[in-house]
Amino acid sequence: MDVVRAAGVLGEVVVRTRGQPPVVELIVNGAFVMDTAETSTETLLAESALEHHDNPSRVLVGGLGLGLTAAAVVADPRVRDVVVAEIEPELVRLLRGGELARLVPSSAAVSSDARCRVVVGDVVDLARQASGWDIVLLDVDNGPGFLIHDRNAGLYTPETLGTLADGLNDDGVLAVWSSDTHPPLHTALGRVVGPTREVHRTVTRQGREIEYVIYLARRANGRTGQPQ
Repeated sequence: MDVVRAAGVLGEVVVRTRGQPPVVELIVNGAFVMDTAETSTETLLAESALEHHDNPSRVLVGGLGLGLTAAAVVADPRVRDVVVAEIEPELVRLLRGGELARLVPSSAAVSSDARCRVVVGDVVDLARQASGWDIVLLDVDNGPGFLIHDRNAGLYTPETLGTLADGLNDDGVLAVWSSDTHPPLHTALGRVVGPTREVHRTVTRQGREIEYVIYLARRANGRTGQPQ
């Protein structure tokens, strides 16, 4: 059953439920983005980055989605300031109106926590406007190998990754969710951010085992994020 079907910035945005008990599913521009049947990798993106930093006070989250990644961030008491950038206004409306919390109860923490602010906009634009982040999480797409929209290819270029890295404090962490292993992304992160490692998680979907990847890059002290 469709909960939302609306024109979006990157194409049609659909939030719907299926099955019993209901599973909530997000589809953008005709591409599957995420659902609540398997949420471990959205949580893993936040938790692995938080574990990779000694004092993650300020966190920038690229992509609200169904609120799962942001909820995992605000669950960490060390975090003092969280900004979530979501390009699709309809998803922010669902959060602010309370519909998302009814569909996905864990997302209620995102709208109710005083440390967290959700804005409509592009995470790269926000990173250009503000710096001093301890962690930047990038979960606005399915990764460079499975784009929601062709324009999102630009998210994974050294230039854009460098812009995000420039917003990090020294020893800050840039974490990127990907639906598969992508060596060029690993190389680019190592080049413009700093030492990079991969966290792999295998999940079962519809009887198939699928391996997702979290890329964690730590900004080296004094390093600029711009490609050399």
